[in-house]
Amino acid sequence: MTGPVRCFSISRKVNKRHINQITGPARFRVKFSIRRAKGDQRMGKRGAAPATPRATFAGVRGLRHSCRMKIGLILSHDGLAGLWTLGCQGGAILAAAELNAAGGVLGEEVEIVHIDSGETAQSAFRAAQRLAIEENVDAVIGLQSSNLRPAVRRGLAGLAPYIYTPHYEGGFCGPGTATLGITDAEVLIPSLDWMFTHRRARRFFFVGNRYIWPRVAHGTTETAIRMIGGEFVGDAFLSLGQRDYDETLLKIARARPDVVVVAMLGEDSVCFNRAFADAGLSRRIIRLNLAFEETQLLGVSDGCSENLFAAQPYFDSSRGHNRDDLAARYESCFSGELPSMTTNTVNCYDAIYLVAALADRIGRVDGHLMARFLRDRLPRAAAYRLIGRSDADAGVRLAEAEGVEFQVRETFMA
Repeated sequence: MTGPVRCFSISRKVNKRHINQITGPARFRVKFSIRRAKGDQRMGKRGAAPATPRATFAGVRGLRHSCRMKIGLILSHDGLAGLWTLGCQGGAILAAAELNAAGGVLGEEVEIVHIDSGETAQSAFRAAQRLAIEENVDAVIGLQSSNLRPAVRRGLAGLAPYIYTPHYEGGFCGPGTATLGITDAEVLIPSLDWMFTHRRARRFFFVGNRYIWPRVAHGTTETAIRMIGGEFVGDAFLSLGQRDYDETLLKIARARPDVVVVAMLGEDSVCFNRAFADAGLSRRIIRLNLAFEETQLLGVSDGCSENLFAAQPYFDSSRGHNRDDLAARYESCFSGELPSMTTNTVNCYDAIYLVAALADRIGRVDGHLMARFLRDRLPRAAAYRLIGRSDADAGVRLAEAEGVEFQVRETFMA
């Protein structure tokens, strides 16, 4: 086997200077700021955010900045999820610029406040709290791992809606929260059925990180396998950041699966897929990667992408649903300074428009009222209808890697 994998970081540390550089070509009137939460030093990964009663914030939140709608963009600026940050920022920046060029939201200029969530529940909680209390934002958009999502929601304490954008395990994420990402069930049930039919896959193995999303995905995978009449032949869970895959790869080889379902966070999925191919397993075993897009595929590289599949609503090689125009505007705006547009870029772009639609629905820019509007679950298809897009945007596409690009093999409608 291969021994511990040296997987060089493909994320890029985000800073204010870079934001200023990439917004230059847009030539839109839009303001940006990027700040680091005061208490955002790296803490123990196992720590939990302290509970925060809503009463804590009574009388603390300041007055709104007149004529400005402030939207917080909370992302991990480095670490395993850092590779998605620049694309997410680009999508949000473009949407805000377009809204401002059209007169803003109910006449108010959109301002984006960038903040680092860090990689722990404590840092995510404090970043969200700072957005709600010190920055006085009207809404928050975030891409976090599912173990950080509750901390962000608690930090906001119902003072602003939380638009959660990534692929996630499914279910209601709590009052005041809307989700735009696809769920495991939307991916696994049709994708595994397709592989059963078109690739004669009968034996399935699961690999995931040790935290909420992969553990739920494991159960969803078992359910999907039972539904199609397949056989579940094994599983393995790895710690976040683990790079020694020898034992796991040996276990997979001995189980002789036709398909390995991979639920690993960001850069972890890149490193595992490289090791999988280096071990010679990719020639005969299909990999179905969850929460995986073009940024990660570039990290895996051409020589390691054989039999690699992913499922997303958007792939840059097969856009559809009027996304060609969006991709052209994105490229024109940033002139190659950012990664190519991916599903995470699109979700953050759409999230800005969803915030604008929420304000329009309640008739004013008011974070608390917008959060109350989301007290019940808002299905993703309904969210797209709210922003005036087709239900087709809620569909899922199964794609296979060809070198460093994805080619769509099948589309499953919601």
